[in-house]
Amino acid sequence: MTGRHARPDPAADGTLDSLVVLVAESLGYACRAVAGDVILLEGPTRLHVGMRDLRQIARLVPRDDWPALVSDHITTLTTALEEPLDLSDFDLAQHLLRTRLYQSEADIGGLAARPFAPGLIEAVVVDTPTAVRTVTAQEAAGWPVSGDALFMLGRANVRADGPLRLEEHDLGRVRVAVLSGWTAYTATHLAWLEEYLHIGSHGALVTVPNRGLVVVHPLLSSDPSPRNRYRAAASAAHELHSHARHAYEEGPGSLSPHVYWWRAGEMVRLALRYQDDTVVLPEEFAAVVVGSASRSERAEPL
Repeated sequence: MTGRHARPDPAADGTLDSLVVLVAESLGYACRAVAGDVILLEGPTRLHVGMRDLRQIARLVPRDDWPALVSDHITTLTTALEEPLDLSDFDLAQHLLRTRLYQSEADIGGLAARPFAPGLIEAVVVDTPTAVRTVTAQEAAGWPVSGDALFMLGRANVRADGPLRLEEHDLGRVRVAVLSGWTAYTATHLAWLEEYLHIGSHGALVTVPNRGLVVVHPLLSSDPSPRNRYRAAASAAHELHSHARHAYEEGPGSLSPHVYWWRAGEMVRLALRYQDDTVVLPEEFAAVVVGSASRSERAEPL
């Protein structure tokens, strides 16, 4: 968490960065910091180490375990790249393919990836017993399946791995459904969200703050008052936004701190703004979900 009274983050004191450099250099890599809180390793191969994710993982273990954590993390990454899988035999490779969501900035060019929602991409990956790695467009070009069919194959393999756990919780006064699981592909399940929940014509508010968590609030209010429907939607958006920002910072595997409007399989990021202590919903969203509530009816503190 951040804020005026937030405690200093012990994982941000430079120790982890030094450990990454120490381990990488012992494996024959030169290191330098690049944009986006990333350390670039250059040696037998070239790879980016995201320090945000590593710091989030480090917060979960004792500080004395950090050297072993970093060593395992860097060794796993380098081994997966230095001893690449032979993907030329598609009959064998196709069973290892999945699709996984990443932040849009993770695509530095060359990935077999496509936009999923504002700020998020869906990438084709290879899931092996030791690591998950992205597939390049060049690798995918040699396969008999391409385009949408390749992503459909990856999604089908995620589905075949089994469903997520679905639980209901309260965020403040707002009832939400939480999808979670011990998998790197939790967010991918947003592609078939309606199979988990009844979602009406107005859709749902959704957050996907990190790779292991999806929070959903179906917009099912039957209140006859447009004013009450507006206040209910605004309250839900506020609670989900607050939770998403915290879960995004905590990680691990941060994806997005934003609230999305899921409707008919499409996700649009809600441009929420605050006027005094009041959440102001985007006009297009309010017009669909709320109807004819006037501005004066809407502008009340939650």
